[in-house]
Amino acid sequence: MSAKKQTILSRSVVAVGLLMLLIPARMAASEPAAKNSWRGITPLHSSAEDVARAIGTELESGDALLTGPYKVEGGEVTFSYLTPSIAKIYRASRSMIGKVFTIYFKPGEAMLRADLGLGSGFKRCVEENDRTVYYYVSDAGVAYRLRRDSDRVETVIYQPSRVEVRSLAVVTECVF
Repeated sequence: MSAKKQTILSRSVVAVGLLMLLIPARMAASEPAAKNSWRGITPLHSSAEDVARAIGTELESGDALLTGPYKVEGGEVTFSYLTPSIAKIYRASRSMIGKVFTIYFKPGEAMLRADLGLGSGFKRCVEENDRTVYYYVSDAGVAYRLRRDSDRVETVIYQPSRVEVRSLAVVTECVF
């Protein structure tokens, strides 16, 4: 092979390599990542004390878990926690007991699926026994519960990420 052909081939390989690196980076930059946190409260990381600070209240006692629902700016929020009995069922480590497990936020204003701008990181999910709603779920743990008849968002759900769920003995179709 001549030196000229080798130079052209080398430059072509370099150009293709650069394109392969840049295109995924541009696509990732154009699609916002789903943030699995509501006002700083993150499933399997935040405690009832964190929830109390976020909603502006105090815990009644050290063993109390703030569940809600609570009226907050923009809607209503409810929390579920990993209790000792649920931790046993899910084979979760003791350090996870008392942590927020799932956050359910019901928007006060009507929000439609088209308003969400869902990227390819969200997958449609339908539970077998529920024909009135469907979900869009991300591996990050953010899910949207939508009405089938109107595509209206009923609830934004923040739950453990797909990676965190894999470490637990959990079987779920779409959400917790």
